Amino acid sequence: MEQPDKLENIMHNHEKFIANIKNRNHFSADFSNYPEDAFNAFVGSSNVAKQVKYLAYKASQNKFNVIITGESGTGKSKIAREIHKMWNENAPFIEVNCNSIPVTLFESELFGYVGGAFTGANPNGKMGFFEAANGGTIFLDEVGELPMDIQVKLLHVLQNKSIYRIGSAKPIDVDVRVIVATNKNLEESISLGEFREDLYYRINVFPIEIPPLRDRKQDIYLLINHILTEFCMRYDMPMKQFSEEALEVLESYDWPGNVRELENIVERAITLCGSKIIYKEHLQIVPTGKGNTLKELLEYEEKKIIENALIKNNGNNNLVMKELGISKTNFYDKIRKYGLN
Repeated sequence: MEQPDKLENIMHNHEKFIANIKNRNHFSADFSNYPEDAFNAFVGSSNVAKQVKYLAYKASQNKFNVIITGESGTGKSKIAREIHKMWNENAPFIEVNCNSIPVTLFESELFGYVGGAFTGANPNGKMGFFEAANGGTIFLDEVGELPMDIQVKLLHVLQNKSIYRIGSAKPIDVDVRVIVATNKNLEESISLGEFREDLYYRINVFPIEIPPLRDRKQDIYLLINHILTEFCMRYDMPMKQFSEEALEVLESYDWPGNVRELENIVERAITLCGSKIIYKEHLQIVPTGKGNTLKELLEYEEKKIIENALIKNNGNNNLVMKELGISKTNFYDKIRKYGLN
């Protein structure tokens, strides 16, 4: 009973810590007390960006399990890598996209198997991701997509620090720090019976929430210049700059796809632009004016909801219709109306 009590105390203290942070209106000297060159890959100087960096720095100073939440494209994997790098950059870092593994292969990919464990198996067996991460970090991206039976096995690993290869009864000890990320509301998934509550509390020891880009527009100018410089160097192009009108468009847009969408827009713009100046015509986005009338405001919000749902579901129209509860005819009418083809 001692270990659960210890974990409960850690979680309770951390919840108080996070609550105190959220209640602060301004950052104190202590709150910003982390190395100046820490987490430079996460570009931003806004208060919310500083909060993310501070929490990431605190997470890097211990081996607690970390859960990173936020919309798609906000930079969750980047923060996970930076936490690991600051903790021990020489240790292995294994990134696993749980959304890309076929259901039938989850167990063998995560935990490995012994030779001859199943038809078609490598006769020499195979090491799983957890063994490969031994002594370092395993990053489980989109953890909310894990099947229920794998959630049980993951809980066992977190509790016992050991794994079983498929076809073996011999446990293999693993010393692994676990960082997970999700764009799902896991508490809602628990209520729907899609995610185990006991696993949620095991991974939710140190939560870090990354805000969407629209909530930290103060950082957009820094991000634009950082991304522009990075792409011009990558493609060995002369340095370019945005016109004033182009910058206004970029700064007024709501970025439903967050930093990932911004990167795509900038990369496409420098490819289309044949001069040193990038004009708004090279951006291929439309400024998001909300309008003033009730109709205009409602249409603006409706368009944004559909855009976000399309991005979240990787453009799968059927999933979007199901999620939003609208008919096929109504959906395609709105797609045409808002130019979302």
